[in-house]
Amino acid sequence: SSPVTLSRRSSGRQGGVHELSAFEQLVVELVRHDDSWPFLKLVSKIQVPDYYDIIKKPIALNIIREKVNKCEYKLASEFIDDIELMFSNCFEYNPRNTSEAKAGTRLQAFFHIQAQKLGLHVTAGSVDQVSTPPAAKKSRI
Repeated sequence: SSPVTLSRRSSGRQGGVHELSAFEQLVVELVRHDDSWPFLKLVSKIQVPDYYDIIKKPIALNIIREKVNKCEYKLASEFIDDIELMFSNCFEYNPRNTSEAKAGTRLQAFFHIQAQKLGLHVTAGSVDQVSTPPAAKKSRI
């Protein structure tokens, strides 16, 4: 009787449902976070006219949430890529000392912790392409 239990447990469909609810949970936690204010909606073209000259793939939490609700993410990596795109857009446009960039840094750290708690794999390598300097070369003499 144990093989029956195993096959029931490893149903692929359940895994998908579980993952989607994890996405929903994460988006809700990000939206509720104190540092989510720069990310709730797309940047206004009227208020920030040059944003769209610099940022080619704008995205915000309301768009990500809508995609989650419409089940548009087939893979966890697609969801994570959109969240990371949102942060990299922030760091590309806003200098590090701005309140937007500081909020982005804090919210991104929060996202990584929450994603790991839910068993989603976030690769820290792809996170911060803009400001991470290359590793210092150690010369051996």
